[in-house]
Amino acid sequence: MVDSKPNFDSFSRIWFLSLIIFIFQFIQTNAISADEFKLSSSQQKKLDETFKFIDKLEPKKLKIDKSTYQKFSKFEDYYKFHFSGKKLSKWIRNRIQKFSFGETGDFIAMYQEEEVFLGKIFFTLSPLERALVLIHEARHADGKQFAHVICPDSFEFLNPRDWKIFPAGKKGCDSLAEGSYGVTAAFLFEMGAYGFMSQTEAGLRYNSELSRVLRK
Repeated sequence: MVDSKPNFDSFSRIWFLSLIIFIFQFIQTNAISADEFKLSSSQQKKLDETFKFIDKLEPKKLKIDKSTYQKFSKFEDYYKFHFSGKKLSKWIRNRIQKFSFGETGDFIAMYQEEEVFLGKIFFTLSPLERALVLIHEARHADGKQFAHVICPDSFEFLNPRDWKIFPAGKKGCDSLAEGSYGVTAAFLFEMGAYGFMSQTEAGLRYNSELSRVLRK
């Protein structure tokens, strides 16, 4: 009778080597994939410039009458501190632990478990637009209650940051006043109130952000 043990040992060695190769390839593939999501030096520079832009927004004197400011300002209610660029930068960084580059579909950026994926369009935007995107995504970190809801099919408003992205029929609206669009609207109001933007531009952008908040 032929002893089958050598054949079994040979098979075991082949299986073991195959497993080692598979594990090595798996680790190597995932390492490559991780690098693909890493921001390039130019992208990181754009992101750093965005935070520098925000850091410089330290208010000095109101450019509108105090009664109008008190009536419309929601910044302190939503952020829990008085308008300050440095504090706002910290507010964002406390919520977003990592920034990556990746496919974002019909969105400019996407938040997922303390990480934000930035799409190609993000890096073509102005510092103000990029700041709005970061603020918007940081709000999502505060809980599922701030997740978007579907905009009505009849929603006629454009996406001011990219006209190729149509909000109608997509998860691009909010049901809460203090959601992602509410906090960006509050930020834009402060920008106009303290003269960092013209009141015309700030007002139009403020109204645009609030158009995404669905009124019950």
